[in-house]
Amino acid sequence: MRPARFAAVMASVIVACAALSARAHAATTCTAFMETFLRSAPDIKAQFVRTVVVTRGAGDGSTEARDLVSDFNVDARLFCNAGRFLRFEAQVSARADSKLREGFFLIQEAAAMAALRWPRARAAQALHAMTAETSEYLRGSLERGDVYVSGKTERHAGRDGDLAMMWTERDRSFVVLAASE
Repeated sequence: MRPARFAAVMASVIVACAALSARAHAATTCTAFMETFLRSAPDIKAQFVRTVVVTRGAGDGSTEARDLVSDFNVDARLFCNAGRFLRFEAQVSARADSKLREGFFLIQEAAAMAALRWPRARAAQALHAMTAETSEYLRGSLERGDVYVSGKTERHAGRDGDLAMMWTERDRSFVVLAASE
């Protein structure tokens, strides 16, 4: 192959790879998040519903919140801006029964899969590791007698986003953040 032809072919390959990479790391839309979430966790029989939000004062009004309604009594919300996924938050009481803890895990797993485009095994592995770390940090905080007793850990998924888990003696929280631009 002549050098000029080879350079043209290589340039085409580089442009194609860049386009695929950009598409793979494009911002997740709220619609894509919701569809992937629901497909990833059919057992929880979930749906996202619009909430009634009453605010005072000036605000941009472009952030939309949706509550997650499911068979489990997990308090969860999805936040979007102009159709783009911003974050997903879920909370549950620390004294939850085993069924509620199971539902909380399934919701965390589905959110990680939807927001970060991870396969189930990777999401579950990350959540199990984060749970163990957060539990250990909470135990350490209790032993030290910290003023604010809590355990927290994060996972940065690069250009895809971030996961965070925060535990106190009263509740467990999980957050998935979209990657910042």
